[in-house]
Amino acid sequence: VLAAACSALTPTVLVTDGLAPCGLERLAERGAKIEELNDRSLQEALSSADGVIVRSATTLTAALIEQAPSLRCIGRAGVGLDNIDLDAAAKRKIPVVTSAGASTRAVSELCMAHLLQCARGLIQADKAVANGAFKAFKGSAASSAHELGGKKLGLLGFGRIAREIAWLCVAFGMDVAAHSPSLDADEAYESGVLFADSPQSLFARSTHVVLSCPLNEGTRNLVGRDLIDLMPSEECGRHLVNVARGGIAVESEIVECLNEGLLTSYATDVFAEEPCVDSPLFGMEGFSATPHIG
Repeated sequence: VLAAACSALTPTVLVTDGLAPCGLERLAERGAKIEELNDRSLQEALSSADGVIVRSATTLTAALIEQAPSLRCIGRAGVGLDNIDLDAAAKRKIPVVTSAGASTRAVSELCMAHLLQCARGLIQADKAVANGAFKAFKGSAASSAHELGGKKLGLLGFGRIAREIAWLCVAFGMDVAAHSPSLDADEAYESGVLFADSPQSLFARSTHVVLSCPLNEGTRNLVGRDLIDLMPSEECGRHLVNVARGGIAVESEIVECLNEGLLTSYATDVFAEEPCVDSPLFGMEGFSATPHIG
C-alpha cells in the first residue's frame, strides 16, 4: 500500500525503526528504494522521502511532516498512532496506514507471559535458583503464588488485541470482563465476556486488570491510585498489566501503590518515556518489565 501510494517511479521509503526482512523484501519487489536513518537526523532523512515507515520509537511531529516536501504516505508498523501527528498528515492529505492485526498474537501472548509473571513470580524464582536460594524461595513462593484460573480479569479496551487476550484468558479459566467506550452489553455477551459500563466498575470487580486501549485524551493518565483503590482485596492480591501505552498509567502513582501495598504487582511492556533507562519503578518488589517488545 505504501509503495503504491508514492507517486515517484522509484519511491524512496525511509524505514526508521527497523523492519522484518520479509517486509523489506516486499517493498523492494514493488520498486521501492529503501533507506535507513544511519547518521542522519530524522528531518534530513525525511526531506527526500516519498514514504516513511515507523514503529513506536519514532515520533512524527507536525513540524517534521510539514518539512517533508516529498512525503506521500506514512506507514505505522503496528497499530498505535499516538506517535504520529494525524492532523498534520491530514492537512497535507498524506494517508496514514497501519499493519492492523500483525501484532495481535504477539502482544496477546506477551500479555499472558506478564500475567503469569504476576501470578507465579517467575523472574524472582529464576534469580533465587541462580543465587542458591532454591529451598528458601520454594517455601516463600507457596504463600504468594496463585493460579490464574478462577480469577477475575478486567480488560480496559476491547480492540483486536484485547479480544485475543480475552480468548486466551478464558482458556485459562479466568472470569473476563471488558470496558470500552465503543462496547455495549450485547456485543460483550456475543464476545463471551462480561460488560463493564465504566473503568470504575471494571476495576471494582477485577483482581487482575490489563490495559489494552489506545492512548488518547480520554485515556491519558487514566489509571492511577483512584482506580487501583477500587480493586477488590482478595487473597491473590491486585495485579495490573500494561501492554498498551505508558502514558495511560500514572507511573508515580503506581510507585506509591506498590510501596503502600495497594497494588501487588505491576507488569509492563511500555513506559511514559521511551526508551526508559531510569525509573523509580526499577528494582521495586512486584514490578517487572519488558522493553516494548509486544
